Amino acid sequence: MPGAPPPNQAPHFEVREHDLLVPGIRRPEWKANVTALPPAVFEAVQAALFDPRYELSPVATMTRFEGRAALKLTQWVGLLRTPDGATVEILPKTHERPGTRTGAESLERSRALLLRMLAATDERFRVAPPAELQTAHMPLYEVVIRYALEGVRAAVRRGIPHAYVPVQEERPGLRGRLDLPRQVRQPPHRAHLLHVTYDEFLPDRPETRLTRLSVERLAALTRLPANQRLARELLHALDEVPPSRNVNVDFAAWRLGRGHTHFAPLEALCRMVLYELNPIVAGKKTQAHALLFDMNVVYEAYVAQLLRRLYPTWTVATQVTQRALGDADGLPAFRLRPDLLLRTEEGQVIVADTKWKRLEADKAPTYDVANADAYQMLAYSEAFQHSAAYTHKALWLIYPRLPGLPPVSAPIRLGQGRTLSIVTIDLNQADPGAQWPASVLT
Repeated sequence: MPGAPPPNQAPHFEVREHDLLVPGIRRPEWKANVTALPPAVFEAVQAALFDPRYELSPVATMTRFEGRAALKLTQWVGLLRTPDGATVEILPKTHERPGTRTGAESLERSRALLLRMLAATDERFRVAPPAELQTAHMPLYEVVIRYALEGVRAAVRRGIPHAYVPVQEERPGLRGRLDLPRQVRQPPHRAHLLHVTYDEFLPDRPETRLTRLSVERLAALTRLPANQRLARELLHALDEVPPSRNVNVDFAAWRLGRGHTHFAPLEALCRMVLYELNPIVAGKKTQAHALLFDMNVVYEAYVAQLLRRLYPTWTVATQVTQRALGDADGLPAFRLRPDLLLRTEEGQVIVADTKWKRLEADKAPTYDVANADAYQMLAYSEAFQHSAAYTHKALWLIYPRLPGLPPVSAPIRLGQGRTLSIVTIDLNQADPGAQWPASVLT
């Protein structure tokens, strides 16, 4: 947890997934995975997470700690911002061993890892900020704002979409068409003015209006001088664009022609800013902001993207659901859904599951893989590798690599040509080629 914030600056708390949040003052004997929040901040976070209208209950569970209410975080990461501006930043921790999390470097590694994974899997984070900003050192809330601003800047630089907008006005000369019904009702003292209608080519369309409103919101949310400067620059570039007055209607009308495809990524960015970074409770009173990611989902998408990049000739399918373990009266029974179904260029089918969990290096040969996970892989093989043509049936369980773990475990033979391999990815490496163990295919 950071030290006391400067005067007039809202407090910022950095925690890890699966940590424990408690109200009150931290005691010296508590472990590093226990974070004390001011009671008002704790109550605001609790109210946001467990309000049934917002479906945020998977982020944490209620528990007790030393006789007081506590929140046990799950595998969700991201940020929560309370009404008074306090920010709780939840970072991933699975790639580290317990006891190595203390210190700024550990937090920066976690933040950099999350941003790298989001950049590979989420189109809202594809346009990276300049390297000199050192986003790993910035609070995640400001990093998200910066990514959004950079995405807008990249699109605006390639041109702001325009459209013909009907204009009605009263003017001294004729332009376009004379509006006769209005003109015949013109009072005598204004007979020298003409009511006209014409089309003007303006940057006033749903996509640009939503973009303008998003930048205005980001400008109001950020407290970082570099972000404030960029927001002002973008507002100046969008000076002729009015902000959206009806967000839902404008999103429903979002349509881009062939020449404006560079604005397409902004739809997801605008939705993030106007829905997720915006208060999650509607009304005059702001309750909280939330932008959260399920690390199970992020990790699965990241591994899929990594395999597509390293093996471009493979077919990499995710969450395949067309098979079941059996049938009853002609209906499928016990549908199966492996995380990844891989088909190599030689036609070999590999079934893989991604696991955002810690393994135990001193528990070879299975490294503490849950029995249920191994049984599940056996069921996947039965459904997806049942053909006799598959003489070698490879099954992979893919985990983050921790110190002491091998890149690939010794093959675990399950019979009938099935081989289960425990594969680990070195997420501390920035180079995708260095993350993935090539020896898994040998």
